[in-house]
Amino acid sequence: MPPPRTGGVAVGRALHGVPGATVVSAHEDLDALTDAWDDLWRRSPAATAFQAHAWNAAWARAYVPAGRLATVTVWDGDVLVAAAPLHRQRRGAVSVLAPLGGPLSDSTDVLLDPRVPDAGPRLVRALAQVPGWRVLDLPEVLPGAAAQEWARTWPGRVRRTPSSLNLQLPVLPQADVLARLPSRTASTLRRKIKKVDQLAIERTELTRAAVPEAVDGLIQLHEAQWAGRRGNPEHLTDRFRTFLVQALESMVDRGQAVVVEYRLDGRLMASEVDLLGHRQLAYYLAGIDPGLREHIDTSVLLVTGALDLAHRLDRAEYSFLRGDEDYKLRWRPDHVIAERVLLARPGLLGSAGYLPATAAASAVMAFARRALGGRARELARTAMHRIRQVRAGR
Repeated sequence: MPPPRTGGVAVGRALHGVPGATVVSAHEDLDALTDAWDDLWRRSPAATAFQAHAWNAAWARAYVPAGRLATVTVWDGDVLVAAAPLHRQRRGAVSVLAPLGGPLSDSTDVLLDPRVPDAGPRLVRALAQVPGWRVLDLPEVLPGAAAQEWARTWPGRVRRTPSSLNLQLPVLPQADVLARLPSRTASTLRRKIKKVDQLAIERTELTRAAVPEAVDGLIQLHEAQWAGRRGNPEHLTDRFRTFLVQALESMVDRGQAVVVEYRLDGRLMASEVDLLGHRQLAYYLAGIDPGLREHIDTSVLLVTGALDLAHRLDRAEYSFLRGDEDYKLRWRPDHVIAERVLLARPGLLGSAGYLPATAAASAVMAFARRALGGRARELARTAMHRIRQVRAGR
């Protein structure tokens, strides 16, 4: 069977034995999926912005070398009904399929059309026809994600382990948000909100045309904000800027992202990127002029502005995404634990030892956390900062 066509263009290489299934290995073929992919994204109730086509395609262009793209799609005629945005990695002796977005994405999922009951099983069969991999690694699967139930149908070995902590708030009127807090914390935040309001900072949501210049300003502020501290060095690389501009230009147009600037007397003082899923507005990245902190609590500025935006856009949740920084915890957010889901290739070789080795490493880390107590968190942050520096080439 020939590969499906979208806009008159054949997309991907057909996978034998699974009608309508293809594997996409060329960037231009992934780019050609824009409309079909976003139509499926809109029909996928659990999808976050990290599953949007623009996010995945822009990240692939910036971070995935030619030949390593391995995105699997399943079609009914010219309608896309399932998609797994993946690329190939080598981890020691084991070939792994990992999600597009990599460490820059805070959640991992597949897209499945809820109107097509066999979309998930067909995606499983399609992945089994992709040659040359032993493990499918989904590192940040949230509760309720399509991949949670889908993985239960997997015909090979499956390993699940706790992954990142995500913090989120219900989107409520400001008075109701504060009513959830201890009285002393709520009183402190009310004073800080009043100071923000008195400063009369101008808040602007930007159009697509303003995105490239806005990203430049955001990154400059982000660098100043994190000077002398352990920020993510990847955020200061040219490839990250290229990725972010390309992703946000399309996502702003499609209602999947909002880029916000805050100005005081015409001077840019803060910039923020918020990402939009069907239920959730998520804070992704910000840059803040260090001088603004002398006047107000800048986290209060960003959180209250984002909660107002989420309420206006009729989103049920506001997510701080990964991490348990103190400024997030004082809002008493709900704690949501993502799972890492490892799926071994069906067959005799399975994961080629990768799943048992990962289980042993997890046991060692768990023992270290118990033995070291609070020091484990600091050691982990130091180690991750060094890894990020190496990846960023710094």
